[in-house]
This record gives sequence, structure tokens and C-alpha cells, in this order.
Amino acid sequence: MINAAMKLSTESDNIFRFTDMPLQSVSHIGGKGASLCAMSAAGLPVPAGVCLSVALFDDFAAHIELLTRFDLTEGYEQWQAAAKAIKESPLPNTLQDTISAAIAHLKGPLAVRSSALDEDGESSSFAGQHLTKLALCGLDTILDAIKECWASAFSEAAYRYRQHTDKHLDMPRMAVVVQQMQFGDVSGVAFGQHPTTFARDAFLVENCFGLCEGLVSGQVVSDSWQIDKASGEVREVTIADKSEQIIYLDGEIQKVAVSDEQRQQPALGPMAQQALYTLLCKVEAYFGVPQDVEWTWSEGKIWLLQSRPITTHAPQLDDFYLGSRDVDLQKTMLWSRMDIGEIFTGRMTPLGLSFARYYQQQVHTGCGKGLGLLDLGEADETIAYYRGHVYLNVSYTAWQLAQTPIGEDQLPFLQRFSSEAIDLAGYRNPYGEKHSHQDYSAKQCTRYWLKKNIKELFCAKRRARSMIASRYKQFDRAQQKPLQQLSLEQLAAEMRHALAYFKAMHEGYLPYYINAFACYGILEELSALWLGDKGKQLHNQIKGDMSNLRTVASAQELWLLCQQLADWPQVKQAFLDLELDELEVFLNEHQAGIKYSRGPLAQFMRENGVRAREEMELTHPRWLDDRTYLLQMIKVYLHQGYAVDDAIATQQRKQRKNSNEILKTIPWYQRRVMKLVISLYSGCAKLREETRMSMVTSIWLVRRIVYELGQRLVATQQLTSLDDIAYLDFAEILSYLEKRIDVHQLTEPAKLAQRQSAYHLWQSMPEPPLTFIGSPKSQPDLILDPTLTQLSGLATSAGFCRGKACVITDLAKQAGQFKKGDILIAPFTDASWTPLFALAGAVVTDIGSMLSHSSIVAREFGIPCVVNTNHASALFKSGDMLIVDAQNGIVVLDKES
Repeated sequence: MINAAMKLSTESDNIFRFTDMPLQSVSHIGGKGASLCAMSAAGLPVPAGVCLSVALFDDFAAHIELLTRFDLTEGYEQWQAAAKAIKESPLPNTLQDTISAAIAHLKGPLAVRSSALDEDGESSSFAGQHLTKLALCGLDTILDAIKECWASAFSEAAYRYRQHTDKHLDMPRMAVVVQQMQFGDVSGVAFGQHPTTFARDAFLVENCFGLCEGLVSGQVVSDSWQIDKASGEVREVTIADKSEQIIYLDGEIQKVAVSDEQRQQPALGPMAQQALYTLLCKVEAYFGVPQDVEWTWSEGKIWLLQSRPITTHAPQLDDFYLGSRDVDLQKTMLWSRMDIGEIFTGRMTPLGLSFARYYQQQVHTGCGKGLGLLDLGEADETIAYYRGHVYLNVSYTAWQLAQTPIGEDQLPFLQRFSSEAIDLAGYRNPYGEKHSHQDYSAKQCTRYWLKKNIKELFCAKRRARSMIASRYKQFDRAQQKPLQQLSLEQLAAEMRHALAYFKAMHEGYLPYYINAFACYGILEELSALWLGDKGKQLHNQIKGDMSNLRTVASAQELWLLCQQLADWPQVKQAFLDLELDELEVFLNEHQAGIKYSRGPLAQFMRENGVRAREEMELTHPRWLDDRTYLLQMIKVYLHQGYAVDDAIATQQRKQRKNSNEILKTIPWYQRRVMKLVISLYSGCAKLREETRMSMVTSIWLVRRIVYELGQRLVATQQLTSLDDIAYLDFAEILSYLEKRIDVHQLTEPAKLAQRQSAYHLWQSMPEPPLTFIGSPKSQPDLILDPTLTQLSGLATSAGFCRGKACVITDLAKQAGQFKKGDILIAPFTDASWTPLFALAGAVVTDIGSMLSHSSIVAREFGIPCVVNTNHASALFKSGDMLIVDAQNGIVVLDKES
């Protein structure tokens, strides 16, 4: 044991006033203490205080033989015992005397705050894990609080946080701050980086009446402000009804009522607001990174109570991340992840989510320009994130579209993205039943929409041709420009080019998507209106010729690739005889294989190689990157001898016959209107599919740069493997390329470990609801009942099929298991799955809608399809005999077979 008398004789050397230790390091006084000392040294307004260095904690731990008595690596029970020992052991008299002398100059009630060595650092904050005690009077009370702060280093919350962030679990070390209290009239927190959108161009300020304790503990309601960093102007403000406040009254902290005249008034006046903005700019400039600042307005000035670097870089664990700060709006927002945008389907990695946030912030609202929207909306309102899934704010989107004549009735759009779990009867959009623009009247919005859509009518095909041509140009340019030869500056320029193209293609694509949706809705309504019961799913049977859809064409071109093998007998035989790994060697090393790869296969890749499952997820390889699935499908087509063209032609003849017979039953003027709408839908759908490939190409351009950077980081051992790319943050990748952060900040191990841990946790959790109102907790998770033998869903392509199930969750690895006539069971499908539809007897998916990929392509191949079953891919097993009734939306396990 360390000799307590000898060690404690130097205690006074380990207690520092803020003003005496401006350069003291975190290793001595912890993150909170170092921050307060630094701000005080910089002349910033910090209430007076002292820091008890970690050396005093070490001495006391040695004095009570903490490490000898407890093995802290043995689990939380040992941590609990250590905390109890700290709180119950008396402080040596010499230490009590030293602390008493050190704090004698501090006036009034004091705050005692923990300041752990790894607290409030650049990689972790431990916010809320350690103890703070407020408004303390009397030496004994303060000394007990100091021991409680030391003991809080061993709390369960801190223990779990260390486990989650992969921090060491041996001996945590704690300094303590003793600080003079400032009892402010108004208090709050300010963030230099938005906690959900991660934008850094504004300060997000939340403030309440009274002490900040009420806000950070969630006991009182607060106002919310966004102050532009560049101009100091208030962008947004939400004034809450602040009924209560936490104050210091009669010697203790109390919750009291706010006066009626103040409740709905801004807590922070213009003078205080400007003073806070000026101070926040100084704090961020001093530390050089966005800060989380706690402050109070007292005695006519802003006081800084603490400041920590913002360490949140990605969604964590089980929280629901959304941009809107309006609590009342949040209660009735409708959220959906049903094939939104056709590219966000599925659970995403941290990298994928951060790329989705880039899309949300930089691209999504701009897509409204092509739709004729005068009000493009707020990016923060549009998208949220939960357990790795991306959710669309359907309420906000419907309200935005309501500024157009075709979107004035919001119900079709709300229904389009609602699962059967949502009852929209009596639902009122919290944003309003009618859209109101702050600067333009409804008539002006309508005139603008008409002008844009008349222009769209004449320019749509020309723009589509331009987009299609651009994708070939961009593909060829990329193929001729090896990224390995570029410097980091050149790679950054290439990323800027790719992102500009990404934005242009998404903005160009969305009008085709929305217009196809609108025409489909009109066709659906006319079928119900003019044909009654006969109109059920009629809109899916009387469409025009859709055989040249780009998605369907990929299956046709793959079949053509198989037919061309007749001219390549050696290559054909290799496909028939060799296993996949052997086939890859043949194509890469054998003369005939190399020629085929550079000839027909390269041409196919130019048309289709940028495809992938869940294309917005950057970690998923494109067909160009991993040919496994493509080679599997060629082998399957060759062995099973299926002619895609024949299947599509047969279905088209059937659809034309159905169309003619059905349309004959209605009057000529109705028939003419129906044919016009069918023609419009067919045209929009074709343009949507053709331009979608340009959009997909733009994502591939971004991905290839990210992976080139990843390969460089692996080569320099900044990353362990390419798999670690999944835990990078896209915004930080851009900052690194532009030299705003260094490589260590990009690949900081604690951040990567935290994101990896969160992602693995999401993977282990049940699927969250497809749609919900308010909070995801308002709907149950999609938990499977394993005793079920039947599932119900949405029938999207009529028919009846009995056959064997083939459950596919990993397309590249499992495609070779598929047999002609099998019932394809999958969580969802996208364009990369199309070649399997040519062989399927029916398609069943967990999620989807009338306009999802599964539904559209199943209709083109004339096969039954049931989507939105929630659990088909988990309940059924490959080889099960199933009955698919796609007239009534039922899938049954046939146990008698």
C-alpha cells in the first residue's frame, strides 16, 4: 500500500484553480476540467472553480486498497463493490483540510461535477454517465459529493458505456470540478452540429426558464432555435408552452410554475440571444470543432458552465432519429419504409445511413423542382432513421405534394405508403389538409405547377434521352480513368464530379417516378368508378405494352448473352461444367474466356453492370465488382433452357387480349379516356425505368471512389480490412478528401467500434414496423409466430400457383439454387432480382406495394405475386410446398404434400 501520509502531504499541488492551470492536460484533470480551464484562460466567462486532479483519486484509491480488494475485470458486481467502498470510506483529515482551503474563495452554493479522464473527449463523451451535484452548502456535504463523483466512475451506466465503446474495463480514473453556482433566469444547451442531420452551418439552441438541470433531465419544456453561424440570423424558432421551471429557492432546487404571462413567451430575449451567438462563435473558434455547450443567462451576461466536443456521428442503438423539433407534429406524423424511393429498402450499414443523410440534406428537396413545387420544403422534415432503416415522412411529403392539383387529395399518397397496420379512417395530416405557401397563393402554386408540367410534357422524352446518353458517357469515362493513379486531390475532384452527377440524375428521375405513380392512381380510380367489382386489379391487367421496361430488359439481355454462347463453344462448355471459382479462373486466364469477358460480357456490363441489390447501400458490390450472381444466372439459364422473350411475348399477348375485351364493356368515350391514361402510364413507366439506370450509375460512381479510398486506408493499415468501410461516415469521407479532417479523425477506432456495435445490435433485433404514426413504438415489431401456416398480404399480380418454395436472402450466393417453377420467397426484391422472375412460378415478399419492383415485374412476366406478408422469408423454408393465391393475397403452407 502507498504510504498515505507521505503521499497526501503533497495534495495541495494537485488542486488547481481554473485561472491557475490554463494549459493543464486532460490526463490530469479530465475532459470537463480541462475544458473549463481552457475557456477560463481564453478569457471566456466561466464561473470560478477548482479542479481536483486525478492524482487525488489515485491516492485515495490506494489509501483504501481499491485494486487489491476488487478485480474490476471480473464484471459489474466488482464495480458495484468498489463504488460502495469509495462512498463509505472516510477521507483522510489532511485531504479534508486541503480541499477546504482550496474552495474557501468560492462564494455561495457550489456545484460538484465529475471529470473522468476519458470524459468529454473527441471519441466519447460519457454524457450523463457520471455524477453532478448542484447547489451544495457546507464542507461535509461537498466532501461527500466529491466521493460520490469518484464512485460514479464505477456506475452501471459508465460500465455499460465502456463495454459498448470498447473502452478498457480495468481502472477508471476520475478528477472532480468544484464550481461556483450561477442561478440563471434562463439556461440551455447549444450544439455546433445538428444532432440528427449532422449539419454544421447553424447553432441549435434549446433553452428554458430557470436552471439547465430541468432541460437536460427532461423535466421541463424548452424553446428551440437555429442560428445561422455565418450571419447570426435566426433561421427557425419553436416557442414552447413552458409551464414549469427548475430554480434555486429557499436553499434547495425546486420545480415551480412559470407565470401565465411568460409561459408562451420566448425565454431568451434578443440581447441575450445575440450575446449567446457571439460567445458560441468564440467557443467553436477556440476549440476548432463543434461543441456541445451548457450555458446560463445570469446577472445580465451569458456564463459558460461546460463545453464538450460533439462525439455523435451516427445513429445509435434503438433511438428514432428525425429532424422535426415540433413535438405536437411528431405525435401524428405518418412514417413508412415501404420501398421508398425504390432504393432505400432494407437495413443499412452506418456508411449507407450516412450516405442516405447526404441524399436527404443535399439532394432530396431539390428533386421537387422537376415536379413543379414552389415550396421545396425542409430537408430535416423528410426522412428519419430507426434501427438501420430509412423512413419517409409520408405526412410531410403528402402535404408538400398538395400544392399541386394532382396532390390536392392527399389520401391516395398516404394510402400508397401505408401498411394494413395503419387505419387512415379519420386521419388528419398534422401539417394540414391544404398546403399553404408563405410567399405564394394557391393559384400561383397551381400556375407554376402547370407551367412546369407543360414544359415536362414536351421535354420529358428529350431529357430522358439526355440522361440515358449521359450514363454511357459517365460509364465509359470512369472505365478509362483508373482511380489508383489519382492523387488525393484528384480523387477529391472526382468525388465532386460524381456527387454533382448524383444530384442531377436524382432530380431528373423523380418526375418520371411521381408522374407514373399519379397516372397509376388515376387508372386505379377510373377502373373502380366505371367497372365496379369487375375493376378489382383491372388497372394491372389492361396496361399497354411494357415489355421494353429497362428492368425487364436486363433479363432479356441476360438471356441474349446465353444465346450468344452458341458462338463461343469453349466458353459455353465452361459455364456448363465448371464450378463458379473455376469459371472465374477460366474467364480471367484462358484465351477464349478473356475474349468473351472483353466482348459480349463487357457489353452486357456496360448496359447492366452498375446494378446491385439495395443500390443506395454503398457496401453492396455491383455486378461489375462481383460477377458471382451474374455467372450463376447464366449457368441456371443454360441448364434450364428458359426463353425469356417467349415468356414476355406470351404475357403481352394475354394483356392485350384482356385489355381489348375489358374495354369493350364500357362506352366509347370512357374507353378513349382509359386508353389515354394507359398510354400516359406506360410512357411514364418506361421513362422511369430507362432513367433509373442513370440514377443507379450515379451511385456506382460515388461507390467506386469510396472503395478506392478504402483500399488506400487498408494499404496504410488505417483500416484492418475493406469490411471496415461499412463503419465510415460519408460526411467525414468528404471532409477527409477536402482536407478538413485528417486520416486519424476519419478512422478513429472508438468511433468505428461504436458504429459496428450499433449495426450488429440492429441486426440482432426484430424488424421494426413498416409504417407507424408518431413513434415506432406505436406499432409492434414484426415478430414472427412460428406456428403459422398461412400468411396474408397484398395481391399485386393475379393468379394461382402451387410449387416449391425457394427462399433467397443472399442473391449472389443462393441464385444457383433456384429452379424453374419455384416460388421465389424474399424479404423484398429490386432490379437486380429480375433475371429470377423469368424462371419463377410465383413471387412472395415480406414488404412491397402495387408499384414496388416485385409487383411490376411479376405482372410483366404474368406470374402471381403477393407482397407485404411481413414474415414469408422467415416462416417458409426452401423446399416447402406452398399454395399462392394471388387473387386474394394468401400464401398457404401445404402440409399434406
